[in-house]
Amino acid sequence: MAINRHMLSKKDIKKLMNEVPWLSEVYGSIDEAEVIKISDELEVYRIMNDIAFVKAVVNVNNTGMNLIYPTLLAANKYPTLVKYYPVVKVDEGAVKPIATGADVMRPGIREFTGSFKSGDIVLVKSPGERIIAVAVSLYSSDEVANMSRGKVLKNIHHVDDGVWRLISEAHEHK
Repeated sequence: MAINRHMLSKKDIKKLMNEVPWLSEVYGSIDEAEVIKISDELEVYRIMNDIAFVKAVVNVNNTGMNLIYPTLLAANKYPTLVKYYPVVKVDEGAVKPIATGADVMRPGIREFTGSFKSGDIVLVKSPGERIIAVAVSLYSSDEVANMSRGKVLKNIHHVDDGVWRLISEAHEHK
């Protein structure tokens, strides 16, 4: 699998800034952006020197959804970005399984910030306030609030997944 990389034109950067609402707040005016196409279903975007976000086709409930979501690097580096997404905070016992790729189960959730509907991107925070995963909600926040068990968020980006490893390699080659 060949990785395809190319710099974006000013026009494409402008389009991207309309598509991803937090970009201009986090980065100001962007003069350099690169798309790194890993596969037909996965692209990561480097803004200035950060691998900032991902565009991917994610299979949720047997439906391929086109999603755009921040990387853990960007979400933890830029606190302002977090206000653009609903957040669930999990208990300490849920941190390790989620950080290694497990989906988020209802009993592990301690609190939510913001409301969401099924298919929305939700950031998952540890008790220590670090974002440990990016997930897609399988239910609305109202439904989740009334559930006592079951899988509620599908984990789509966590520590040491493919995107994380790509970011780590990018940082090592600077």
